[in-house]
Amino acid sequence: MIVKICGRKNKKYWQKLLRNRFQFVIISVQYVGCVEVRALNPVKLEDIARSLNLSVSTVSRALSGNGRVGEKTRRRVQEAVRESGYTVNTVARSLRIRDARNIGVVVPDIGNSYFASIIKGAQQFCRENGYTLTVCSSDEDADYEAEALQMLLEKQVSGVILASVGGSRDYVRHYARLGIPIVFIDNIPENCGAHDLVTIDNLAAAYSLTEAMIARGYRELGAITGPRSQATGQLRYEGFVKAMTDAGLEIKPEWVLEGEFRAESGYQLMKDLLALPDRPRAMIFGNNNLSCGAINAIREAGLNIPGDVALATFDIEDPTGLITPHITTLNQPAREIGGRAAEIIFARLNDGVPEENRIIYLEPVFVEGESW
Repeated sequence: MIVKICGRKNKKYWQKLLRNRFQFVIISVQYVGCVEVRALNPVKLEDIARSLNLSVSTVSRALSGNGRVGEKTRRRVQEAVRESGYTVNTVARSLRIRDARNIGVVVPDIGNSYFASIIKGAQQFCRENGYTLTVCSSDEDADYEAEALQMLLEKQVSGVILASVGGSRDYVRHYARLGIPIVFIDNIPENCGAHDLVTIDNLAAAYSLTEAMIARGYRELGAITGPRSQATGQLRYEGFVKAMTDAGLEIKPEWVLEGEFRAESGYQLMKDLLALPDRPRAMIFGNNNLSCGAINAIREAGLNIPGDVALATFDIEDPTGLITPHITTLNQPAREIGGRAAEIIFARLNDGVPEENRIIYLEPVFVEGESW
């Protein structure tokens, strides 16, 4: 951190004061009476929390005046902050953030009906509680995700709902240092520590969807999953494999493909499967986009659904009702996910919720279609 201190005292005065009190090192003198300094050990909120044997969120609430914090604890925190000197500016910034009443949302694809429904759920909660919503799309790109989080930080949002594609670890830690709550939906980047999460049990859901397909009499099953570098894709893959294994069915590696959560990915991978001399009789898809792309490939090949290839997928029902046949879907409660995520942020900012992180698994709903 670079700090500029200007005043009428000479350089030796500032050197002595800074070194004795704040452990600064003089870097350069820019002009008479102004010294540029660098902090060797900048104090952070977690440093204050550690020194008082409190959690970071308790320190943040004590400073913001929000939440249930005892007066004795509040005074201890305020005294520690005063003694920390220049870090008061960082704390003040976090207080301005909390007053902004603006929640940010970062999702991989705004055009995806699942994420669009999550946004609607969050928007409804924000509207009912006097908050605004700022929405960003990472376009399934980790660098864009990081840029979106930086932009939201600059806008001083009060909290963030994040469906991560893996570009947010450093920003997640920085948000935590500032006391800005993040609620994850679907995926949590590795090595980010414990955080609030609202999702479905993806492994159990994939297991039940595959089990239902097997119960229909299908034995030759394939799958097109989302990227397994993301928790959602990996857990749904594991659920499929476990259901097949428990049923004593063969898993052919060439029938289980990894794609992106996009229609073009489903289209191309389904074409590859249909080109095999021995193809699967039924397919499980990681989301609606993948299944929609696959339907086009199946029709182009002159095949019938479900006569030649049966389908079942994750996500939400076709919101347009135009896709035929209607796809059997494990319907995720997307609007509820968005609303609950916004509710957690609101509670952390205003109600003094318990320190432990909240992990909420919502129940998907099975919707039988005509595709199997």
